[in-house]
Amino acid sequence: MSTKSCANDNPIVCTCFEIDQVAVKAAIAQGHDDFRKLRAVLGVAGDCGNCHRPINKLLKASRPAKKSTKEALLRRRFPMPWQHMSLAKLAQEYSPSSCVDDIMVYINDYTKHSKEAQHKLSYRSDLAYSDNVGELLDYFPAQSEGPLMVYIHGGYWQKLGKDDSCLMAPGLLEQGINVAVIDYTLAPQASINQMISQCCRAVAWLVTQAGELGFDAKKVVIAGSSAGGHLCASVLQAAQQNLHGLSAKSISGAVLLSGVYDLRPLVNTYINDPLNLTIDSAKDLSPGLYSNQGFAPCIIAYGSNETQEFKRQSQEYHQQLLSDGVSSVCFEVAERNHFDIVFDLAIEGSSINQQMNLLIAELANN
Repeated sequence: MSTKSCANDNPIVCTCFEIDQVAVKAAIAQGHDDFRKLRAVLGVAGDCGNCHRPINKLLKASRPAKKSTKEALLRRRFPMPWQHMSLAKLAQEYSPSSCVDDIMVYINDYTKHSKEAQHKLSYRSDLAYSDNVGELLDYFPAQSEGPLMVYIHGGYWQKLGKDDSCLMAPGLLEQGINVAVIDYTLAPQASINQMISQCCRAVAWLVTQAGELGFDAKKVVIAGSSAGGHLCASVLQAAQQNLHGLSAKSISGAVLLSGVYDLRPLVNTYINDPLNLTIDSAKDLSPGLYSNQGFAPCIIAYGSNETQEFKRQSQEYHQQLLSDGVSSVCFEVAERNHFDIVFDLAIEGSSINQQMNLLIAELANN
């Protein structure tokens, strides 16, 4: 018998292939952190059963003890096809305007329809959701004890505001859905982490004001487009972890439109100039890299006229929700792009509006 096989401090783990404990631990340390990866890098045949149990035991022992911090939720790698793109291709894929002739047509539509809504409707403007300067929201009442949709606008965390983002209010109010539209501080004046905290505070404040504002606190749906989709997913995570005054019961559902759930591709693009993301901070702020267990039901949608990366991000995030046992539907909306898809929130008969009303109807039955 060899000295190697007798060494108590480095026992043979797989006798068929003479693989010892040191080799297994070295492979784990290199990032091969599941059994399939380990088997492949160690060269273990699929039909070798001698090593399965001891390798899995070493694998489990290598994982950190459960923590209460967000770090403990890190559980998977979001696929990274963008790593193989040129910088020019990467910038194009994460530029929604590359799929439309003139982005300002849509931005002007946002402002026009939002001003019309403000002129047409009676609403409560500039409600402070905290004592901090600028943390304000507008509330559009529709139906006493009806559901509430909280909208978080997009703009790549650096453009737009609540006054450009209440365009869906008239249509939703006609359907008996109360609407709140949040303002948050934009980059570079605020970091994305600060924006997430602001959106959480806004939702938490709204829940506490349900009686005074007149909506059903058990029927709160958050919705967001583009960067707003990312912020919504981040709010769901905060609720999962009981942060910023939220709990798992604070939010009843979410509508995520053309969101970004892995921020790492943005680090080396022009988009990052005012955001100042590093790879590490992008990881920390990417809901696609974390567990989604306990999330409220989600509706994920994107336009047919969008870049492949925006479509992929939605599809991948949807699959992660499903793998964590979260109720989720994901679909492409024909003849819509990254900018005009938000109008479908309030258009009766549209796939997004139908799915949202189905979600609300299920809440009423619970």
